[in-house]
Amino acid sequence: MLDLATVKNFLRVEHDEDDELIKIYMDTADEYIKSACGENVDMETAKARTLTLMLVSDYYETRSPNGAAQYSHNVQSMITQLRLETEGKDEETGVST
Repeated sequence: MLDLATVKNFLRVEHDEDDELIKIYMDTADEYIKSACGENVDMETAKARTLTLMLVSDYYETRSPNGAAQYSHNVQSMITQLRLETEGKDEETGVST
């Protein structure tokens, strides 16, 4: 999981007033990725971390956990890739998704 300082740097936020809101969005992004890709998704890959940053940025800029009505092609593509990678790992280990 990303730390608050990394996320704030990505968002270019220098003040502390929105820290709690950003933390909520970080948790929401993690939950969204796990829900979309499976609980066994590796959240420590560069792709998962980048996706988390992109989702938090969308939530923060629109002030909505739903983001814009539709996520960008990059977000959708990364979710699909992570989902397929997770399903492939689950099949290799025999874990049911």
